[in-house]
Amino acid sequence: MPRPVYFISDAHLGSSADPREDEARLARLVPFLRHAGDRSAERLYILGDLFDFWFEYTHVMPWRHASILAEIRRLVDRGVPVTMLGGNHDWWGGPVFRELAGMTLRTDAFSVEHQGVRAYLAHGDGLASDTDRGYLLLKSLLRNRWLIRCLRVVHPDLAYALGWRLSRFSRRFLTKRQFAVDPPLIRFVDDKLLEGHDAFLMGHLHARHQERRPVGGTLFILGDWMKLFCALRLEGGEFHWEDWSGGELVEVGSAEGTVVGGHAD
Repeated sequence: MPRPVYFISDAHLGSSADPREDEARLARLVPFLRHAGDRSAERLYILGDLFDFWFEYTHVMPWRHASILAEIRRLVDRGVPVTMLGGNHDWWGGPVFRELAGMTLRTDAFSVEHQGVRAYLAHGDGLASDTDRGYLLLKSLLRNRWLIRCLRVVHPDLAYALGWRLSRFSRRFLTKRQFAVDPPLIRFVDDKLLEGHDAFLMGHLHARHQERRPVGGTLFILGDWMKLFCALRLEGGEFHWEDWSGGELVEVGSAEGTVVGGHAD
């Protein structure tokens, strides 16, 4: 039987100024990573916002994230490739992700095929462009190459303090308070399914959501590792939800509908 493929998103490690706030998430995330290794997974996809803010400098990195990067490296060394898609909070990954943690980096949405299932993978930010204009403006600024160059000359402590405040600003002023799959997003999803994808997987909205679309194919929104602690597994050509909220695997199976998690950004 083909080895399982795993998909997760939105741990937002570092979203609190107190490093101890990460401990509850790591207490679920680390056992999940070790389980993926025990299962000899074919691949793990992290669809963005593993960190609440990440920006790379040539010679320094945030010490509080060293443990999870080391855990991912152990998984890679056990033969499980890890692909990281940058989210709106950690799009600026670079050599630390590639060389230290051993991950493959992607900066934009992409298609994959495993076990005869063709899936489109996205973080999800900015896809509902008709209703997300405030965020789209912020996104264009944060990905501007001149702004990135300017940020590299700022002291890392100041840059990370600024990044943390930008994350809080995004949650407070640019984020919807209730979960919704807006019509522009549905149109984008359906277009990708009509192109021949069997599934559309995304994060960003902090809800575990599964919806069979009338055009054929299924939309999966991956939940988070702040409140829901869930993973999606592809095995034998079928998708299955896993619940890690207790620090160990609980099978959920295939579950249509929505379970809302933490903040949606």
